[in-house]
Amino acid sequence: MTIYTNSGLAMAMQSALGATKTLTAISKASSGVFTGTHDFTAGDFVLLLVEGMKEVNNRVFQVLSVSTTVSFQLEAMDGAAGLDTTNFTTFTSGTAQKVTFGTAISGVSEFTPSGGDPKMVDATTVHDVVEVQQVVGATARNYALTFQWDPANAGQAAMLDAFTTATPKSFKITYPNGRFVLFYGSVGFSGMVGGASQGITTTTGSVALLGAPTYGL
Repeated sequence: MTIYTNSGLAMAMQSALGATKTLTAISKASSGVFTGTHDFTAGDFVLLLVEGMKEVNNRVFQVLSVSTTVSFQLEAMDGAAGLDTTNFTTFTSGTAQKVTFGTAISGVSEFTPSGGDPKMVDATTVHDVVEVQQVVGATARNYALTFQWDPANAGQAAMLDAFTTATPKSFKITYPNGRFVLFYGSVGFSGMVGGASQGITTTTGSVALLGAPTYGL
C-alpha cells in the first residue's frame, strides 16, 4: 500500500476546452469503446457530457488509446487497463471535449473533501419493529479550499472569474509520483479575506462536483 501525503502537489484548472465531438455509441465491455469522429491522441484529457450512461457523465478521463479517428478508449484507475463499462447503464447520447489544464492553482494551504456518503430514506412500515432504511443515492461531493490570499494570483483570479460567470471547470491534482485526480464541477470563490491574528491572510474557494472524481497514473 502506498501512503500519500499532501506535499509537493500540483493543482491545475481547465484553461481551454476543445471543439465538441459527438459520441454515437459507448460499448459495454471490459475496455469500453467510445465511438464518434474525433482528433484525440493517447494521453489527452477529455470531458464527457453523456445521457444514459450516467457513470461517465460530467467526468474527466485520460485517453488510453486511439484505434481510429472514430473510436477511442479511456484509462481505468491503474492507468493501463481500459475503463470497464460492462455494468454501466446504456448510453443514449453525448459529447466529448479535449481539456487543457493550463491554469495553475497555487497558494492552497488546505483542501477538504466532503460528500459521497450513502443517502438514505426511511422505509419503515407499521409492520417493522426495527427502523428500515433504503439507499437512494449519494450525497453531493464537494471540495473546500483555503488559499493564501493574493489578488495578483492568476489561478485565484481565474477561479473568481469562473464563479462570477457560473462556468463549470475541470480540475487536476497531481502527486509527485505522477498519480492524479480529475474532477469537474461548479466553482465558488468568495474573495473575502480572513485569518487569525498576526497570521497569513486567507480566502476561500470551493468546487461542487457535477460527477464522480477520476483517478489515474
